Amino acid sequence: MFGGRPRAVAVLITALLLAAVPLIGSARTASLASRTVGYVGSTTDAGHYDYAGLVHVHTTYSDDATGTYEDLARVAGDQGIRFLVVTDHETLKASGDGKQGWRDGVLMLTGVENARPEGHLLGMGVTNAPNRREIPTTAYLQAVEAQDGLSILAHPAHRKWAWEGPIDERIDGIEILDLADQFYAAPLEAKLAAVAMLPVNRMAGYLELGTKAEPALRIWDRITQQRRFVGLYAADLHQAIELWGEEKMVFPPAEDVMRIARNHIVSARPFSGEFTADSALVYGAIRAGHLYVAVDVLGDSTGFMFKASNREAEAWMGDEIRAAPGTRYTVELPANARRLEAVVRVLRNGIEVAQSAAGQRVYHYVDDRPGVYRVEVTTMVPTAFGPDREMTWIYANPIYARDTAV
Repeated sequence: MFGGRPRAVAVLITALLLAAVPLIGSARTASLASRTVGYVGSTTDAGHYDYAGLVHVHTTYSDDATGTYEDLARVAGDQGIRFLVVTDHETLKASGDGKQGWRDGVLMLTGVENARPEGHLLGMGVTNAPNRREIPTTAYLQAVEAQDGLSILAHPAHRKWAWEGPIDERIDGIEILDLADQFYAAPLEAKLAAVAMLPVNRMAGYLELGTKAEPALRIWDRITQQRRFVGLYAADLHQAIELWGEEKMVFPPAEDVMRIARNHIVSARPFSGEFTADSALVYGAIRAGHLYVAVDVLGDSTGFMFKASNREAEAWMGDEIRAAPGTRYTVELPANARRLEAVVRVLRNGIEVAQSAAGQRVYHYVDDRPGVYRVEVTTMVPTAFGPDREMTWIYANPIYARDTAV
C-alpha cells in the first residue's frame, strides 16, 4: 500500500513543500505564531470558576503509550491545566497503585478506555469495570452505572473504531472532538503541509490537520434532541509512534498536545485541594454538561460562558430551562475574541439560527421556541499554502429549552 510510485510521489511532494517553507510557510503563519503564546490558566470571572483539563490520555499503563502520571502532571501544571482524566486501555491498575490525587497543581484522575464489540467507551469515576471484550456491553454499562460513574462514547466516527450499534441511554456523552481522529482523518495534502510546517511552527503544523468534526457533531445533535448528552474533547494522548519491536518514538509530545485544545469545566465553587471533593466537582461538572471545548492554541478561552434566562429561571450550558417568551441566550467571550475577530454562531437542534458580528464579546439572542441550543465560536486561521480558513475555536454544551406544556 505504501510502496511503489504513490510513495515516490508523496516523498517528492513533501520534499518540495519542505523546500518552500522558508519562503512561504513561515510568512503565511506568522500571525498564528503570535497567537500561541501566554496561556493564562484558571481564573474566576463573573461569579464562577473556569478550570481547564484533558480527558482521554494514556500512560505507560497502556502498552502503546509512553509517559507516566508524574510526567503528565508536570507538563500539565506548567501549562495551567488543572485536571487530567487518564484512561489507559483495559486497566484501572493505576488507581490501586495510588496514582490518583493532586500532583504539581494538577488533579490526576484514573478512568479506563474499554474496547467493546460495538466500539470504544471511556469509563470515569469508577474503581472497577469488566474489561473482557466477551462480556456484553450492557453488563459493562450496568457496572459503571452501579458505581455512579460516567460512560463516554470514544472515537464515535473513527474509520476503524466508529461506534456500530444503538447508543444505550446509560451512555452519558460523546467525544465531539478527538485529536488523534483529526490527525487520522486529515486529507493527504493537509498531512503533507503539516509535515512541511512542523520544523518552522509546530502549532501551525498541527492545525493544518484540524477539520470540523461533522460526523461526531451530527451524532451529538441527534442524541441531544432525545435526551441530555454531554460533548467533550479527547486529547487521546499516547506520545508514541511504534517503530519496531518494543521501540517507540515519543511523538507528538505531551508539551505540544496539551497546548492544542482542552475541556473547560465551569463551577460555582472552587477546588478545595481535597481529592474526594475535587474529583466529585470535576465529574459532577462533566455529568451536568457545565463544560465547553476550546482550541486554546488559537487563544485562551478562559472566561467563556453560555447561559440562558427568562422570568422563571437562569440556566448554564448543560442545564434545562422552560421555553418561554423572552428567553434570552447570552454568550460571553474573553478578551481574545476581539483579536481573533471571533464570530458566535447559535445553533438550534443542530441548525444555525443566528450569528454575532466579528469580535463582539457579549452576544444576546432571544428565542421563545423549545429546542436544544448550543454555540460554536469560529475564527479565521492562516494556512501554510492557501487562503485563510474558518476553524471552530469554542464548542459549548447545549441548553435544553423544554416545551412549557411538558
